[in-house]
Amino acid sequence: MDADGPEDATNPEGVAPPVEAGPPDVAELLAERDALAQQVEQLSHQKVSKHRTRKIIAVVLVVVFGITFLASGVGIWLHRNTLNSDVWSERVVPLGEDPDVQAALAAYTTDQLMKAVKPQDLFKEALPERAQILAVPLSAAVEQFVAEKVDEFYASDAFVRLWTVAATRAHDAAIKTLRGDAPAVTADGDKITLNLIPLIDEVLAEILKAAPGLVGSDAKLPKITVDDVPDQARQRLGDALGVDLGPNFGQITVYDQGKLSTAQQVVKVFDKVVVLSTILVVLSFVGALAVSVRRRRTLLQLAGVAAAVCILVRRAVFMLQDDVTHVVKVAVNRPAATVVVSTFANPLTHGAEVALWVIGIIAFIAIVTGPYGWMVSIRSTIARAFGSATTAVSGRAQDDQTLLWVLHNLDALRIAGAVVGVLLLWFVNLTWLTFFLILLVVAGWEVLVAQLATRGAALEDGGGPGDEGPDPDADGPVAPPTPDAVAG
Repeated sequence: MDADGPEDATNPEGVAPPVEAGPPDVAELLAERDALAQQVEQLSHQKVSKHRTRKIIAVVLVVVFGITFLASGVGIWLHRNTLNSDVWSERVVPLGEDPDVQAALAAYTTDQLMKAVKPQDLFKEALPERAQILAVPLSAAVEQFVAEKVDEFYASDAFVRLWTVAATRAHDAAIKTLRGDAPAVTADGDKITLNLIPLIDEVLAEILKAAPGLVGSDAKLPKITVDDVPDQARQRLGDALGVDLGPNFGQITVYDQGKLSTAQQVVKVFDKVVVLSTILVVLSFVGALAVSVRRRRTLLQLAGVAAAVCILVRRAVFMLQDDVTHVVKVAVNRPAATVVVSTFANPLTHGAEVALWVIGIIAFIAIVTGPYGWMVSIRSTIARAFGSATTAVSGRAQDDQTLLWVLHNLDALRIAGAVVGVLLLWFVNLTWLTFFLILLVVAGWEVLVAQLATRGAALEDGGGPGDEGPDPDADGPVAPPTPDAVAG
């Protein structure tokens, strides 16, 4: 035995046992952990970077949507009201029957006629020297007479016919000229005018019927139509009256010299901008939702921008309508200007109002269906309250007395629903939305009372709730009652 201790019985020769493989080196494990952590950090940075890029793109598209929404909405309105002949006629032709417009046109026509008649010069030539003092008051009387005849003419059907043709012809000629499809409607190739000489000729003919010697006994008026070139018509009328009517007689200038070519270029660009902005509205809306990380929030942002644009447009139009009275210098023309502006601006404000309602509905749906904590709490509370109310109403509707009461008063309930619907249609400021909502409510009421009456009739006939009849699954036929049971 060795002095250091007993010899191992399992290893008599003292050979060292093989060394077992130990755990991996700690340094290697740390290196692997650091490498994995670095990879995770890189992936996280890449994800954050992608999200940030998508957020930026979504915000940019929301801004583009707001700008193009404004340009497209106003552009479509302008295009329809100014360049569409059917819409123009729909807006302008009824203006001829508006009293304010007729008053402004009558004042203009009276002024133009007084320039043609020149009664003061006529009286100075006709009156002796001692009666020259009467020229001014007699001229005032003639002007009053002419004004009355002009008012009578503008209230006649003849004026409505001439106004319709004059307004539509002037617009058609202006549009063709602006698009470069036809020369301008006057001899001056750089001017577009609204020709009122046919109206003045008709009024003057009516005046001369009542006062033939007003412009001389030998004066014979030419027959002037809306198809005549204004310069030629003015020259013919002036020759018949023996006066120089001036270059602007009976014409309202729409585009003055030096501006027509610019207007033509603007119309060409405008046509393209309307189409391009409309396409960009759709693409920016869809693109913003497609790239957004949080689509519900982006949808609310788009709705908010569109609502802000609609409100801005409405306020701008209202301010324009309020400023008309300050822009128009002639007092008699201010009511007519207000009517004209309102006729063209009201479709824009109404369209903005409809758009606001649609935007509000979309935003409301997006909010009430959202995952927000406060909204989830509100939905839960409403659901519990609605469930309790539904249970109570359903229980009351199942009551036999209620069903029988509805059955016996069915006609009165139906009439009451119809009466309420008629009253709502009469007194409520109707839009298409409110109209269909009222119809839906009345129809729902009629269906409800009809169903309750049907159940009441079944109950009255003995087949109501609780009367289940014999059990079809019972063994054997039901035995008839015995005489003793009947006697009892």
